[in-house]
Amino acid sequence: MIINKTKDTILAREMEIADNSGKRARGLMFRDSLPENQALLMVFPRKGNHKIWLFGMKFPLDLVFLDSSKRVIEIHENVRPMNLSPKTWKTYCSGKHAKYVLELIPGTVKKTRTVPGDLLDFLI
Repeated sequence: MIINKTKDTILAREMEIADNSGKRARGLMFRDSLPENQALLMVFPRKGNHKIWLFGMKFPLDLVFLDSSKRVIEIHENVRPMNLSPKTWKTYCSGKHAKYVLELIPGTVKKTRTVPGDLLDFLI
């Protein structure tokens, strides 16, 4: 479960963990959807300016970047997948060093009122 402790809201009841380079590179590629109340948590070995792109994705996502204390440092909402148009060839990152990136169904950030500075809680 992923909880926004600052707002006392639940972002996801279940999460998949991508904790190695292969799982992080694959992410949610080629899947048809992300079920309601589920998330993918990318865990990096060290904090850094990690970049996320939606290559091979079939649906948009909310992206939440967290520091090593699980505090929200950057949010990108309703990020659209890449397609053949070069206008969609983007990477998303945070202005500060992140340790985790949370991928959620679009609208989760808005529904839970999650903003930079909020503290999240989850067990890995």
